[in-house]
Amino acid sequence: MTVDTTAGMTDDRQDDQRVFDVAIIGGGIGGTMLGAILARHGVRVLLLEGSGHPRFAIGESTVPETTFGLRVLARRYDVPEIEHLATNGALRRHVSSNCGVKRNFGFVYHREGEPTRAKECTQYPTWGPPLGPDSHYFRQDVDAYMFHVAVSYGATAYTHTLVDDVKFEEDGATVVTREKGTFQASYVVDAGGMRALLPERLGLRQEPPYRTRSRTIFTHMVNVRPFDTVAPPREEHKMPSPFSQGTLHHLFEGGWFWVIPFDNHANGTSELCSVGVNLDLERYPRPDGMSAEEEFWSHVRRFPSVARQFEHARSVRPYVSTDRTQFSSQTVVGDRWCLLPHASDFIDPLFSSGLAVTVMSLNALGHRLIDAVRQDDFATERFTYLETWIKRMFRFYDDLVSCSYISFDDFELWNAWNRVWTITTLYGTNAQNQVAVKFEKTHDRAVFDALEQPPYRGLQGIDNPWVERLFNQSRDAVLSYRDGQLTKDETVARIFELLRESELCPDVWGTLDPEDRCPAGVFTLWPLMRILLWGKFRSPRHVRGAYFTGGARMIGREAVEAGATDLRRGTSLVQQTVRDMWVNWNRDWTRRPAPRTVEPEGRQSK
Repeated sequence: MTVDTTAGMTDDRQDDQRVFDVAIIGGGIGGTMLGAILARHGVRVLLLEGSGHPRFAIGESTVPETTFGLRVLARRYDVPEIEHLATNGALRRHVSSNCGVKRNFGFVYHREGEPTRAKECTQYPTWGPPLGPDSHYFRQDVDAYMFHVAVSYGATAYTHTLVDDVKFEEDGATVVTREKGTFQASYVVDAGGMRALLPERLGLRQEPPYRTRSRTIFTHMVNVRPFDTVAPPREEHKMPSPFSQGTLHHLFEGGWFWVIPFDNHANGTSELCSVGVNLDLERYPRPDGMSAEEEFWSHVRRFPSVARQFEHARSVRPYVSTDRTQFSSQTVVGDRWCLLPHASDFIDPLFSSGLAVTVMSLNALGHRLIDAVRQDDFATERFTYLETWIKRMFRFYDDLVSCSYISFDDFELWNAWNRVWTITTLYGTNAQNQVAVKFEKTHDRAVFDALEQPPYRGLQGIDNPWVERLFNQSRDAVLSYRDGQLTKDETVARIFELLRESELCPDVWGTLDPEDRCPAGVFTLWPLMRILLWGKFRSPRHVRGAYFTGGARMIGREAVEAGATDLRRGTSLVQQTVRDMWVNWNRDWTRRPAPRTVEPEGRQSK
């Protein structure tokens, strides 16, 4: 799709169409969401995409903190289309039936040459309706949808338009494109991913200062069997949710496979599954003389249960093999420019951190850019918050992922370390929910400012000193194991001791019981109420009042609305089918939403 609004205009008008407040380089999910937010508030946005839509992309699995963050973005910036990405039901209704459902994070441990053992798996369910479940994004559909949303709010957008250079001056920048000439912008946001332009032009790339050292081989496939058909029976593994209805992680010493199906629910229309293997570079250096496909299958054949799942699978895209997946930039913001997270740094696909950090950064960047445009003040200091917290979040995820690779040495070690992640996820997600609940009560968008104040800054609850202490001390225990200073059993015992001492674990969870391999239970309505009750009445003083303070009324109302929406939708489809059997004329076109317009007061709302 190419949106060209200059055809047939006078020279003066064409000059106007080449001057913008903000130029965004990159039309993926981050750049297009930012474009929609800014255009919604009257910012003149130029959106440049080097390829077209739809186009292939990975980064397909969401996490609860990401989807709750999407709800916050949609409500803070009055872009309801973003909220269509937040739950699987809304995603399939409004965006694409090619997306899969994600009801859980499933982790299955494997030993070379052995079928998986029934009790060597863990699971962390995502939230049930109405606030979930999470999703597997078929990115070519999701990215195209958000691109169209940005255009509908008034962004000037071009596809198949490569940016060759950006020249910065005191009062703005000149963006030089290969196909469309030059544009002027007051500010430039690079959303171009790993091969982003600004890090190269400004010499920002550096040796990644990260402990994680991994590489990836990935593709899309058909005929990947649901793992439930080859796994031990549920009566033995006792997980509450089907493995095939979540993001499945096959863990082994020094690496892990992802299996992200888009065809895993009854109403899906896709036959595809995203698959990849991630390997520790120290244990598995890239072999000479072996293709990506050959290497992928050599690892599949090492593990009998994985091999059974893939025995009929066929790739539909070329296999891609990376060198080290980690990259880094010296800085995130500068004079009249900013890098979105995936243009700045990357760690590893584990825990789907890329989308999470992107959503956090959009929340912080959106209002800063809107205010900068209104006040014509783009001082770098306005954006230093992003520098601090984007970099801090990448350091956190480096610790989380690198310690996970270490914990893959042994299932008991993973079973302990995994619980630290579930606790940080609980508090990070609840921080997003706290402000969403307060907004529902007050309808005052100023409540969202709390996400940039202690203890809610960043992600994963890491701004809370109790959560940070638990995480850092658990991390240090795993590193001591790596260095031979603690045995595996001592490390496991230390992590459980730290979990107990933190008092952060809800007593309605099984976090402190190593035999409970789904320690969070499930997130259907009654278990959610039990967590809220614990937080409100039985949690320690460092939890009570800051987390779990409410939300029951909002969840109840949204549950009723979600049920009513599905009921109306089903009834409407039946009525339309019966009508069309007898009558040719209809007025369905009148029920389509009117074209979006940006009212003048849109520039005044934060």
